[in-house]
Amino acid sequence: MKLKGYLALVVLAALPAFAQAQLAQPPAPTATRPVTLQAPSPPASAPRETPQDPARPEPSRPPNKPKPVPKPKLVVPPPPARPIYDSKGQLAPHMRQTSPGRVLDTRTNRYYDTVPSGIGQKVVPPPVGTR
Repeated sequence: MKLKGYLALVVLAALPAFAQAQLAQPPAPTATRPVTLQAPSPPASAPRETPQDPARPEPSRPPNKPKPVPKPKLVVPPPPARPIYDSKGQLAPHMRQTSPGRVLDTRTNRYYDTVPSGIGQKVVPPPVGTR
C-alpha cells in the first residue's frame, strides 16, 4: 500500500518537468550544422545576349484562332398528337395519351386502353358491369 503512495508521489513530482519539456521550443535546425548556400543559377528561359547579337525584335505570335462555333442542335418538334375518340367514336379532347395504348380521361382521372383507329386512337369500352 505504501509503495503505491510513493509511486504516485514520484509521478506527481515529475509531472511539471515533463509538461515543461513539451512546451520548450525545438532547437533551430542549423544550430548543429553549418549553412551552405548555393549560388543562384540564371533562369533557363532567358536568352543570353552576346556582343555579336544586337537586340533582336521579339517574334510576333500568330493571331489567336477563333474558337469553332458549335453547330446549333437540330430541334425536332414532337409529332402532332393523334386524335383520341371515345368508345362511341366521338372526338374526346379531354383525354390525354399517357403511353402507347393508354389514355387518361382528365374528367374522371381514369385510365383506359386504346386501339389504333384510322388516324387516331379509339378507347376500348370497359367490360360490362365494371365501372
